Amino acid sequence: MSFTDAIFIVIVLVTAAGALMTVLARPIVYALLGLVGTMFGIAGLYVYLNASFIAMMQILIYVGAISILIAFAIILLGPLAHRPREWKGALKLVAALVVTVVSLATFVKVIAASPWLPRVTPVFSLTTKDIGRVLFDRYMLPFELISLLIVVAIIGAVMLVLLAKEEK
Repeated sequence: MSFTDAIFIVIVLVTAAGALMTVLARPIVYALLGLVGTMFGIAGLYVYLNASFIAMMQILIYVGAISILIAFAIILLGPLAHRPREWKGALKLVAALVVTVVSLATFVKVIAASPWLPRVTPVFSLTTKDIGRVLFDRYMLPFELISLLIVVAIIGAVMLVLLAKEEK
């Protein structure tokens, strides 16, 4: 086993451990920490695939922004949020098996129908610097509008929580 294979295995184990922690953790804060670990693991896989720009976007957008938004939602809901009623016993097992079988069948169908072509070298190659130049020169307005939209969404979420607390 080479050094790169060992790094790949470590990245996959970190990603899988984070995903398991996200699904199995009882406290929601631990689930959020598992989700952050999973997102870092996915960014590590992008680095392993030599896609540094996508890896950085994974870290900035998902690990940074999305996990912070989820943390704000947890903070705003507080510890007294009502938990949904869980399914019990055989119904829970049957539902899990149905979802698993349907998901696996869909996955196998898509994989079998995909044409597996040999790897083709790209005609042109964009570096991270080229992508940054295009993003900040040509697409500056949409980039700034997206950040404004995120700020408005955060303010709206805070206002909804404050209005809901006033009604109680």
